[in-house]
Amino acid sequence: MNRRKYAPKPNEGKQEGKGRILFAFLTSWMVWGLASGCGYTLSHRLKKNFLSDRGVFVPVMYNQTEEVGAERVFTDALVRQLQSWGEVVLSSREKGALELRGTLKNLDYAPSAYTAPGFGGMESYRRAPSQIGVSATLLLELIDPNTGKTLWADTFSDFRRVDTPTVRTFDYQSPSSVPLYTQSLIESTYQDLADDIMRDVYDDMVEVF
Repeated sequence: MNRRKYAPKPNEGKQEGKGRILFAFLTSWMVWGLASGCGYTLSHRLKKNFLSDRGVFVPVMYNQTEEVGAERVFTDALVRQLQSWGEVVLSSREKGALELRGTLKNLDYAPSAYTAPGFGGMESYRRAPSQIGVSATLLLELIDPNTGKTLWADTFSDFRRVDTPTVRTFDYQSPSSVPLYTQSLIESTYQDLADDIMRDVYDDMVEVF
């Protein structure tokens, strides 16, 4: 019995190879899509206390420091962090919604490094701050307005360093401008401090797998 050898059609091998490549691509794309999509729908990961069908209201934080306006920076950072993970953040109080209240307890700064003595023509026994450390501490509380019960509370803090100007150290170089410039540098760290803290806050709000 003669067996007829199979003769592949023109380009059949190429088409079959393309089919395998396409299937592999689609499979990997679906796996990647499922994995990456989880990053934007993490409501199911929230601890039970934070789950609310009506969402969460975040009022402007209470500021116990002397840094006027800093509470807005930290409140906005908290709202952005929650919204980035798909959580429902309300702009006003609504019946049945939980309330995440914050208190900015400390916002301190002090020199963390100095120049060498006699820097820039100063007296040999004098030094100027070359770096300032800035720290922030805040308290967050999850409240059920219906019962007044605290469902969750925790304290968070962070620390940053900022270089200070050391080029104007004499009276004739207008040293009065140095404090204003230094203060602006200190205030520029508030956003970084807030973002760092709010990442820690969200990590504390979700279940650990």
